Amino acid sequence: MTIPSVDYSADFAAFWQEHFPGAPCKPVPRSPADLSLTERMALSSYKNGILAQNLFGASGRGSAPLPADTQARLSQGQLKPEDAPHLRRAGLEHYAQQCEAMGQRAMDQRLVDYVVAEAKANEAERQRNAAWNNASYMERLAMSGGPSPQAVASAKAAWGISE
Repeated sequence: MTIPSVDYSADFAAFWQEHFPGAPCKPVPRSPADLSLTERMALSSYKNGILAQNLFGASGRGSAPLPADTQARLSQGQLKPEDAPHLRRAGLEHYAQQCEAMGQRAMDQRLVDYVVAEAKANEAERQRNAAWNNASYMERLAMSGGPSPQAVASAKAAWGISE
């Protein structure tokens, strides 16, 4: 029984015509070394790196060994942002870009959460300030909670009050 191979020649030809119109099309590369740096960079960004991954990434398994935890997450479809460099080294550019996008979304969400929390804190502070500004002297005294026990003790000592 023979294992069917996948032919990416049409995909590579479409990539080549889109990025290098007028230049004679190269043969389908077998490794990144078959392409110039410019060609590799264009290929890695073409359609989110899927073609480069298919050509050089051993059809989704990677061209270099992955750390066991990254390999396990890849197999289970549960990649993390920190897996991106390992995936990129293995030639799995599309997966690496997905991990980086996931990390960016998480960072964006943390920023949104921080801004919302700051807005709530600022609104509460504004309301406290407005209540203070609109309060009478006695209301402000009540709002302040009165003098601290240390301030009372210090005043008694300064004024010579024993009780």
